Amino acid sequence: VNCTGQALSTVPPDLPADTGILLLSANRLSSLSTTAFLPLTQLQDLDLSNNGLATLHTGALLPSLKELTLSHNMLGTLPTLQGLPVLIRLAVAHNSLVTLAPGAFHTVPQLQDLDLRGNQLRTLPQEAFAGLKALKDLDLSDNLLEELPKELLQGLQKLETLWLSGNRLQTLPTNFFPEGHVFMYVFLTENPWHCDCDLRYLRTWIQKN
Repeated sequence: VNCTGQALSTVPPDLPADTGILLLSANRLSSLSTTAFLPLTQLQDLDLSNNGLATLHTGALLPSLKELTLSHNMLGTLPTLQGLPVLIRLAVAHNSLVTLAPGAFHTVPQLQDLDLRGNQLRTLPQEAFAGLKALKDLDLSDNLLEELPKELLQGLQKLETLWLSGNRLQTLPTNFFPEGHVFMYVFLTENPWHCDCDLRYLRTWIQKN
């Protein structure tokens, strides 16, 4: 169901019960609760991008939702992500996130693709991505990250692609990349890398990988 660009301030109440894909981008949904989607038990893909969304209340069980797009909104903090047991892809790009709470994604353990690019993330707790054992793609590009905790990637056993481009990183802590883990792609461009002894670990890792 395509409701893009309809100047909606609330979710239409008469959506077909068998809706699988719902496009609500480019509307005026500045505050929203996932209870609005409870009747849509087969909903798998929900696009809420470009709404000026500042608040999203979660908790209502959306048992089939696999993809949630919240990009290009005004979220200052990450929603609690309750009631989304089968979520696979989450996009919160180009919002106003400054940091993430430890274990912020523990309620969505099946997540495979997490897009956080273009926010205002300055620091991340060590346990920011704890529990995401299925995560394959993690995009942290175009934020304001100046340093990263050594244990940030520990436990991300399936991680294949990591974007760190366009931040303020000058170095990475020794053993930042888990020993023996094979990545398909790691993007490190457009950071002000400081070429001193602290960068020796990263240089050696790049040469080996």
